[in-house]
Amino acid sequence: MSGKKLIVLLMVLCCLFISAAAEIVPLELNEKAREPYEECYTSATHYEDPSITVDIYPENRIYGTNYVYAIIKIADGSQLRTAMAYKYNSDYTVHGTVMAIANNAVFAINGDFYNFYDYGYLVRQGREYRTRPNKYWDVLIIDQYGDFHPIREPSKSKIAAWQTEHPDLQAVNTFNFGPVLVENGQWLQESFNNNNVKNFFQIAGGKQYARMAICQLDKLTYMFCCCESVLDENSEGLTLNEWANCIREIDNKIEEYDIQVAYNIDGGGSATMVFHNEKINSLTNPKIRDLSDIVYFVSAWAEEGQ
Repeated sequence: MSGKKLIVLLMVLCCLFISAAAEIVPLELNEKAREPYEECYTSATHYEDPSITVDIYPENRIYGTNYVYAIIKIADGSQLRTAMAYKYNSDYTVHGTVMAIANNAVFAINGDFYNFYDYGYLVRQGREYRTRPNKYWDVLIIDQYGDFHPIREPSKSKIAAWQTEHPDLQAVNTFNFGPVLVENGQWLQESFNNNNVKNFFQIAGGKQYARMAICQLDKLTYMFCCCESVLDENSEGLTLNEWANCIREIDNKIEEYDIQVAYNIDGGGSATMVFHNEKINSLTNPKIRDLSDIVYFVSAWAEEGQ
């Protein structure tokens, strides 16, 4: 047996040992997660303990642009979380890796840069901060079970209607960006332009940019993806239509799932993907923006009695 194979085997055995003396413990909304188990990072692209599995798929390419995507499976909705760089209404920003490490994230991406705008239906970790939806920015609601609920061209009445129709659900985290690309398994792309995407101009939909999307594949199963920009070596960036086609390509690659919800979120210099405490996307881009917020996943696997 080669040395590399032996190391991987030892890592797997360590995870099995942990499994024998631990249990899945859902997290409270404001509870800090435990650190990931270092031995459960079994490669540069894989983390697995009994509560969470993360697989990274790097080195993909479309329209002369590199992209990376990740598939995450969790055991409980409380493992999908958000964090702010500092207090609400603060202009403070930090690097995405700093926030990921501070919150013990196994995997993280940038949020929607909530402190850049003063509108929207904004809820983070169960706390409601704003109820000023803007029809130009589609809303994504994530409930306590980790399920995605997109609201296109949102309004106060649409938010209230969702709450009335789902009395058993809590909006734990919400985002104000968009557009929604896939809803209930149906692709909404019909040549995205100013006529059918309210914020097309604001997100530079016709220009070649770095972009980020968050998707739900199945219950407690997700796909996050991002592409590079012209500032990265050997990449050109993608328009919104090209980005939608990129996500379709990923959808075709994932044989066991179909994307149920896909939501475009902040990109450009904010596009950040962190795994094992390191940024793993756009590594040649010299213009990386500090962030006001992140979306992240944590382990819920705890030693018994803790």
